[in-house]
Amino acid sequence: MTAAALALNLSSLAAAPRPSDSCIDCHKDEKFRVQNHKLYAYYQEWSGSAHEQAGLSCWSCHGGDPKATGKEAAHTGMLPQSDPGSPFHYKNIPKTCGGCHPAILERFEKSRHYEQLEARGRGPSCITCHGSLNTRAYPITIVERSCAKCHNEKTGNHPEVTTQAKEILSRLNHANGYRKGLKFYYKSINRPGAMDKVDQAYGDVVRFWHEFDFKKLGPRAQDLVAELKSLYLAVQREQSEPTAKP
Repeated sequence: MTAAALALNLSSLAAAPRPSDSCIDCHKDEKFRVQNHKLYAYYQEWSGSAHEQAGLSCWSCHGGDPKATGKEAAHTGMLPQSDPGSPFHYKNIPKTCGGCHPAILERFEKSRHYEQLEARGRGPSCITCHGSLNTRAYPITIVERSCAKCHNEKTGNHPEVTTQAKEILSRLNHANGYRKGLKFYYKSINRPGAMDKVDQAYGDVVRFWHEFDFKKLGPRAQDLVAELKSLYLAVQREQSEPTAKP
């Protein structure tokens, strides 16, 4: 299966219920803890992840035949990562992930990172910050180290980027903390729709992050934190005010 064909089918696969799957039945075997620890770790990272919850299995992204019982038959059509036709060849990873995350891909394609990846086959991609399977952003310290591999004093390649990334991610984490508090409150009073604008504003900034234009993103993240903090404090004041007697 080519990367292009995979990207076209991922969204529909994610929405469908998962059938009986020999990939999972095989890869979850405890014997791999010793015989192939890397494969075992992949399964453990996938298990319980957003990908599993969305109904995506091994074959959804890697290809193969989940109905086959033999190893060779189950791996039919799969290509090694080193093959340029593989969905997981390094240059193909953004489009593979973009099959389900088109809005993020659209932003990433505008970035200098994507430009370098296309031109030279070098540069960060989705898995640099999110890992391969669990889709969670790595902690700030890990992202900071990833940035510093290219952006440091020795290379002279905009070393300030590492500090900027750390500061912006810290702001986004603070913004998300206020956002979660607000969501909990509005859910408790049965007003989930009150979060629509807040969620949209937060999502817009998160998507814009993937352009890596920190000069523009820094102020936007700062404004987002200020806005959410203001809303959060207003809710706290509202909760602390005594209920007026009739």
